[in-house]
Amino acid sequence: MIHLFINTLITDESLRKKFSNPELTDEELLDLVNTYLNDVRSGQHIEKGWPTTAYGMSKVALTALSFIQQRQFNSDKTREDIIVNAVHPGYVNTDMTRHKGPLTIEEGADAPTFLALLPNYCTEPVGAMVWCNRNIVKWDSL
Repeated sequence: MIHLFINTLITDESLRKKFSNPELTDEELLDLVNTYLNDVRSGQHIEKGWPTTAYGMSKVALTALSFIQQRQFNSDKTREDIIVNAVHPGYVNTDMTRHKGPLTIEEGADAPTFLALLPNYCTEPVGAMVWCNRNIVKWDSL
């Protein structure tokens, strides 16, 4: 099972701090992703603390981007109607998990559907990481 938290995917503490920086910009995120790609190409990604899975790395980058995007919308008072959250659907019984996940597809769809149907101008969750049970979690503390 791949956890989508930087503490379980990225072993280098300085990299984790960069991804979890609350002021991370999209340009800085792009630099981090390009550094990862270069380190993979040179075969040095594991020794430099990057994930061993490209899938996991893509989820780390996408989660960080969701936080960046919400901050951008927060600063634009004309876009208060847009909410960006990250969600972990859980370990779902699908082809991708080789049917090892304990959750049904319906259970895995619950939190993403809940987030998609949030009312306009809600105050929570906003710019959050939401677990499959709809709880808000800190992605950099698990």
